[in-house]
Formats: sequence, C-alpha cells, structure tokens
Amino acid sequence: MENDQVHDVVKTGYAEIARQGGGCCGSATAKTHAEAASRIGYTKEDATGTAAEANLGLGCGNPTALASLKVGEVVVDLGSGAGFDALLSAEKLGPEGRFIGVDMTPEMLERARTNAVNAGYARTVEFREGLIENLPVASETVDVVMSNCVVNLSPDKAQVFREAYRVLKPGGRLAVSDIILSQPLPPDVAELAASWIACVGGASTEDEYFGHIRAAGFENLEYTREPAGLIMTADLQDPLWKAAIELVGEDRIEGLSDTVFSYSITATKP
Repeated sequence: MENDQVHDVVKTGYAEIARQGGGCCGSATAKTHAEAASRIGYTKEDATGTAAEANLGLGCGNPTALASLKVGEVVVDLGSGAGFDALLSAEKLGPEGRFIGVDMTPEMLERARTNAVNAGYARTVEFREGLIENLPVASETVDVVMSNCVVNLSPDKAQVFREAYRVLKPGGRLAVSDIILSQPLPPDVAELAASWIACVGGASTEDEYFGHIRAAGFENLEYTREPAGLIMTADLQDPLWKAAIELVGEDRIEGLSDTVFSYSITATKP
C-alpha cells in the first residue's frame, strides 16, 4: 500500500475502535481492558483509577513508566488514542507539566479531550490532530517523546524518529513501546488491512527499527523485549481477522506468532 492508503486504513480502523471500544495487539481477548493493561506492565491503580475510562486496550507496553517522568516536564505522545497514557502521565507531571497528545483520528481526539476534562486535566493536557510523521510541535521544546504501539503503524518510520528528534530538547528522552519482528512477515500477510490494524502489518525487524532510531541521531539506545504472540491472541471473531484467516489460513497465521515481539525502548538526544 502507498503511504496515504496506509494512513486511511489505520484511521478507519481506529475510528471504529473509538466508537465501539475493543482493542488491537491481542488485547481484545482480555476479559477487560484493565486485565489487558496488567498484562503489558500497568499497575492495578493505573488500570482502575482516573485514567481507566481512556483505556481502550490498545497498547503493548507502558511507556509512562519507561520514561521515568519528572514533575514539570513537557511530554509528546505519538498516537495518543483516547488518552490513557496522557492521563497517567499528567499525574506524574504535576500542575506545572504539560502533555501534548498527537493523533490523526478525529474520533480518538474527541474521546481523549472528553476524558481529559472529566479527569480534571484540561489545563495541562491537550490533544492535537496531526500525523506522527509531521508533528504539530515546535522544535526543541519537549523533554520526552513517548509512544505506545503506534510507530509500527507508520509507513515511514524513519521520518517518525526524525520528527521525534527534532521536537526534543538536547538531552531529551525517547520512550517507546512497540511491536517488532524477528523476521519479516510474508508479503501477502503484511499487505492485509487486518494485519495493520492488529499492529503487525507495518512492523519492522529489529535491525530496521533500531537503524531508524540511530540514523535520526539518538544515542544510548537500550531495550528489553518479550514474545508478544499477538496474532494467536487476536480477536478471531473480528471481521478483519476472519477475512485474514480465510485468505492466509489459520495454521499459517498462528505459526507467524513466534516472530512477533513486544519491545520497550529508550534512547536520548545528545
């Protein structure tokens, strides 16, 4: 797919999630979104507190913990969704901090803004419509750039990390949770619309992904990873996944799950 086609597919899929609930990345199979959050590193308090209404089960890690946020910092979130990480971050940033969520899906932005108001963070949390490849944020104004299972959805990851580098202050930090592959997906699977919405169609291999981060200028790259098994745990009742299974075959899709990993990545701008 061309870049614009990818954006359209992702926007359509996530607009439906914003309207109907549900999740991606396998979290839709959890009994509740709180249970899904506990699987990927959030505490019970995170999942059931004031931010709970913004949790749509869309993440694959906990970048708010990964970022080691400090009071008064400015944070930008790439693909902020309904605002779950925004509200958790706002608690840590305090009244002098600022959180800027960027998302291209109007339905998600509407939910996120409502959630911020209802949680009492309208003064310190804002959401801007835009692409993560072209951030609506001034250069060198941000302490932390975070993202939760979104960069894998971009058709131009190199540009995403160049933009992250641009908006960070010198010494600023990158904190990303994302899906990365141990080997490329077969082309026919990668091209399926369903695989994009499920956070795997656009995923890169580790060498490719880390190469983009380093090429953007980041240093001190560190990471941990664990098997994600996302394809096997995807919601097989979802129409998109049903179509994928019919085209590819359930056995083949399940076999690909061993190549899918959830990464927690940090790096710094010198």
